Amino acid sequence: MDVLQVAFLWDTFVKTKDGGQMKQAKEVSDFINSTVGLEVETQRINQNGELSHKAYPKGLLNERKHHFIKNDFLETQSELITPPTKTTLKGLKYLGVYHQALRSELAAKEYLWPYSMPPKLKADHSDIVIAQTDPKSYEYRQQVAKIRKIERTAETGVHVNIGFTKKAIRDLTAQDANVSIDELYLQAAVGFMRYRWLLTYLFGATPVAFNNYFSPDTEVPVGPVRSLRNSHFGFGNGFISSYQSIQQYVDGILKAVDDKQLIAQREYYGTVRLKRSDNVSDLLTKGIAYLELRIYDLDPFEPLGVS
Repeated sequence: MDVLQVAFLWDTFVKTKDGGQMKQAKEVSDFINSTVGLEVETQRINQNGELSHKAYPKGLLNERKHHFIKNDFLETQSELITPPTKTTLKGLKYLGVYHQALRSELAAKEYLWPYSMPPKLKADHSDIVIAQTDPKSYEYRQQVAKIRKIERTAETGVHVNIGFTKKAIRDLTAQDANVSIDELYLQAAVGFMRYRWLLTYLFGATPVAFNNYFSPDTEVPVGPVRSLRNSHFGFGNGFISSYQSIQQYVDGILKAVDDKQLIAQREYYGTVRLKRSDNVSDLLTKGIAYLELRIYDLDPFEPLGVS
C-alpha cells in the first residue's frame, strides 16, 4: 500500500463497502497507530493579556534539565514534551498531566495563552525576553531573534513526532522486500509536504495577529487568513531542503548553513524534519528514527492546545 494513500485515507473513503475496503481500513488503523510524540508550546501571560513578567516557575525544577516541561525559545514560553506512545490517546493523557503540572505552578494572576500568535506586545518588544538556558543556546537564540525579527520568536505551536512501529514496518516491507525503512520515511515525508496545504486548511488557527506584532513598515494581509504562522509572515526562514534522499536532505541543510541561509542546523524549520539526533549528519550513518511535523497551530478550543 502506498504510504500517501494510508496517511490520508483517500482510498478508504472512495472504494465501495466490500471486504477489500474492510481489509484496507484495518491496515489504515494499524498504520496510524504508530508511535506518536507531542511537543506543545504555550506562553505564560498576565491578567492584562500581555506576556508575563514572572520568572520561570520554580516548582518545575531545573528548566534546563527537565525532560517533559522546558523553557523554550523565550522566558515566558513553556514546551510540554510527551514520550513516544503507540496511541494518540495515551499521548494526550501524558500531555494532560504535564499541562496540569504547569498550571499548578503558575504565579497568581498568571495564565496560559491559547493561541499560536503572541498576545498584544509592547511597541518596542521589550517584553519579549529570550530564555537564558545554556550559553550556546542563548547565543543561537539571540542570533535568530536579530535576523528573523524577535516578535516572530513569540509564536507557539504543536509539533507531532511520528515513528513507524515494528508491525507497520513489517506490513509495508512485506509488499516490497527491497524497500528500506528510510525510503518509507522519505515517502511519508514527501506525502506530508505534498498535502501541507490541506493540513493547514483543516487545522490552521492563526487568522489574525495582535497589537504590535507587525512593525509599521510591514505590508500586512488584508482580512483574516487560515494560518499566519505558516505564511511568510510567520516564524521561518523560507528554506526547504530536498527530500529525494537522506544525502540530499543533509547536504542541502549543511550547504544552507555554509551559505548563511541558516544560522545553524537546528534552524531548519521545514514542514517536516527527518529526525535522528541534533546532528543532522547522523541521518547518513544511523538512518531516520522518526518524522517531526511542524505546521500545526495551537487549537484555541482545546484545553491542551491539541485534540
